[in-house]
Formats: sequence, C-alpha cells, structure tokens
Amino acid sequence: MRLNAVWLWLIAMALAQGGPTYTVQRGDTLFSIAKRHDTTVEILMRLNNLSEATLSVGQVLQLPPRVVQHTVQRGDTLFSIARRYGSTVQAIQQENNLEGTALSLGQVLRIPQVSVAAPPPPPAPASPNPAPPPGAAANLVNSTPLPSPTPPQPTPEPAPQPQPADTDYDPTHPLILVVLKYLGLPYVFGANSDRAVDCSAFVQQVFAEVGIKVPRTSREQWGAFTTVQGAMRQGDLVFFSFGGRQIDHVGIYLGRGVFAHANSYGSRVVIESLDSPYYKRVYRGAKRVEALSATQP
Repeated sequence: MRLNAVWLWLIAMALAQGGPTYTVQRGDTLFSIAKRHDTTVEILMRLNNLSEATLSVGQVLQLPPRVVQHTVQRGDTLFSIARRYGSTVQAIQQENNLEGTALSLGQVLRIPQVSVAAPPPPPAPASPNPAPPPGAAANLVNSTPLPSPTPPQPTPEPAPQPQPADTDYDPTHPLILVVLKYLGLPYVFGANSDRAVDCSAFVQQVFAEVGIKVPRTSREQWGAFTTVQGAMRQGDLVFFSFGGRQIDHVGIYLGRGVFAHANSYGSRVVIESLDSPYYKRVYRGAKRVEALSATQP
C-alpha cells in the first residue's frame, strides 16, 4: 500500500503544470538522463508512461518534482508546511524518510513542490479475491469503527454501479487542486482539524476551501444533495456502506475512475480506484453538489 501511494504521488507530480522537464538530445539514454537529474530509470519510465527505454531526439520528458528546504519553526506541522509550499504530507515524509509526523525545532526538511496537478490514472485492477482490502472503512462520527470489513447484507434492490465519465475531466478543476494538498493527511476516527480528519470531515474541509458548505457527517451529506443519474462528474460525492444498509463512508470523485477519501485502513487521505471489486460491492451511489457547478466557468 505504501509503495502504491508513492507511485500515485509520483504520477500526480508528472502531470503537474509547470513541473520540471527535459528535452532529449542526441546520444541521451534514460540512464544518462536519470543520473544527471539524480533520479532512476524506473521513475522516469513511470512518470512518462514509457513501456520501453527507446527515446527520440526532441522528446520532452517529465522529471521528478523540484525540492526546496525548510527549517522547522515553533508551531509547524507536516500538514501546515505542506500547505505552505503546495506539497503533501506524504511527499515530505517520503523525501525525508520520515516514519511519523513528529518534527523538531531547527530540523531541515526537503520539500517536494507540487504545482497544479491532475489526478493519477486508476491503479491496475485488483485480483478477483483480494486480501483484506486496503482503504476499506473510514467510519461516520458516532458510529462504531469496524475492525475488519465484512460484505454488506443483501438489500432488496441491487446496488448501483459507479459510472465514471473520462470525457468529463479537467486537470485544473479547483476541487482537484485542493484534494491533492490533503493527500497523506492522517485519518483519525471523529477528527476534524488540520492535523487529522475522518471521511466526512475531509469532504467538508475540501468543499469549504472552494467556498461551499456541506454537512458534517456522511449520512447528512447523502441526504443533502441530488442523486447523480448517469455518468459522474468531477467533484461528485461517492457513498459506501461497509456495515450494511446505512451510509457510513464518503469520498470525492476525481474523474478517470478514481476517488479521494480519508481511508481508515491506510490511516490517511488517499486516491483509489472505484473499479476495485471491494468498492463496487459496497458502493451505494453518487450525489451532486450543484453549488460546485456554479463555481465553474
């Protein structure tokens, strides 16, 4: 799960507008370019979606994001530092080999800078019989946390299936830009702060940053907005039931079949695929925040 999250971050960085690039010159190889820019051939191939090492003169390659240095001051947290520099908690942890979120006064951190980034493409399809699924039950406030997910009880009507719409995709969508700043923020049941959130608090905070007020809990959010008919759009809320018929989890659809959510099993905000067999099984529908459409040009 940790490695997958690293690659999700790297791919998102590759799509960043204004990120560092390199134009291939005669005689260049992936190895020589990687060595010159302090990276690896594997990272260059993943960032640029290359299936082989062949390069063409004039080809433009995305490079890993630039970094700046920050000296920790009193009151700094990884989340506040990430937001100040337009980075993410997880990116800073990876860059500095940090196991947790504790910081020391005077500590010097390398900060990978994130510009305007698009969501990553969906992860590879999961195996037909996955192990206990990562990213399963971030729970509603005042509900009982689930130590391990169990399939929901049969309902009278078949559950709806997610209907992603790849054609309705804009990498500069304001909600996506906000979501990327939250990646890696710790999940804590019932939390609602700049240090930790639960699933519905994450949704509430993201929408608040674009000037839209939404209810606090996932069930209230489910009841407050219009049911999506047909294909989903970026910014639609996607809802799940890990414990049965009641709504107990929510995320934000980003386009290209992926959604962001505060994930109790991963213990942080992550981006995952709606095509996962597990999420398809517990998916209960999508709702549209009409006020979001009004903010779009």
